[in-house]
Amino acid sequence: MADEMHNLKRAATGKMRDEPRREGGDEIYPEPQPDTPEPDAAGVWKDKYLRLHADLENTKKRLARSSTQEVEAQKEALLRDLLPVADGLDLALMHTPDKSDNRGILQGIEMVRDILNKFFINHDVKAIDAWGKPFDPRLHQAIGVMRHPKFPPNTVVKVEQKGYLYGDKLLRPAQVVVTPASSDRRL
Repeated sequence: MADEMHNLKRAATGKMRDEPRREGGDEIYPEPQPDTPEPDAAGVWKDKYLRLHADLENTKKRLARSSTQEVEAQKEALLRDLLPVADGLDLALMHTPDKSDNRGILQGIEMVRDILNKFFINHDVKAIDAWGKPFDPRLHQAIGVMRHPKFPPNTVVKVEQKGYLYGDKLLRPAQVVVTPASSDRRL
């Protein structure tokens, strides 16, 4: 009975191994092949399901990682775009005369600068403290050299433009003037 079922199954799929093939008028009987168990359908579908599920999980992780990186890059760009606003407010505070008729304007500028400082604190943006520190090319951009009797060689003596860090990343280097290296005798 089992042989009949097997033969019916093979006949239905068109895989009759015992049928001869005809080549040039001669009948050739195929070599008998050991019966390999056919994979059961449930096992095949389970395997497909597991592979697709793993692929879906990997895609989810990749997309989450990609979107996190994209958001971080956009946040960095926004913070970098705000730096000229901070520079403008600092310049306005430095160059507004402290006269009684300008006091209201000066207070308004200070208030706006305080709001921006709080924004920077909330978003982990820190100004680079460069003045009087040794020159660090990772944080500073030297735009000039100037002798100063009170500072050792390669020390920042003037900050032309503040630099900023976002967490541990450099948003913008500080533009600084440094004292010459001890071997630089031309200055």
